[in-house]
Amino acid sequence: MNQHTDKPISELTFEQAIKELEDIVASLESNNLTLDEALKLFKRGISLSAHCNVMLDKAEGLIKILTQEQGDYGEIPFEPAEGETDEF
Repeated sequence: MNQHTDKPISELTFEQAIKELEDIVASLESNNLTLDEALKLFKRGISLSAHCNVMLDKAEGLIKILTQEQGDYGEIPFEPAEGETDEF
């Protein structure tokens, strides 16, 4: 079984959370877990996924586009291009 941590999810960086989520997926795919172990990992994986989505939403809100208007540069919030969605 791959390593995973019991560190509080709120303390994980995005990269740490993604790595742990990848480890959990590998563990679940190995078929070497009891039902209880698999359910515990699945629950943590769902929480990790939600944590990553929150961090991505926050990062998206911080993205700014520089614009030039009458010689002055300013910032406007990032907006997806027409036809793009937030879904992957």
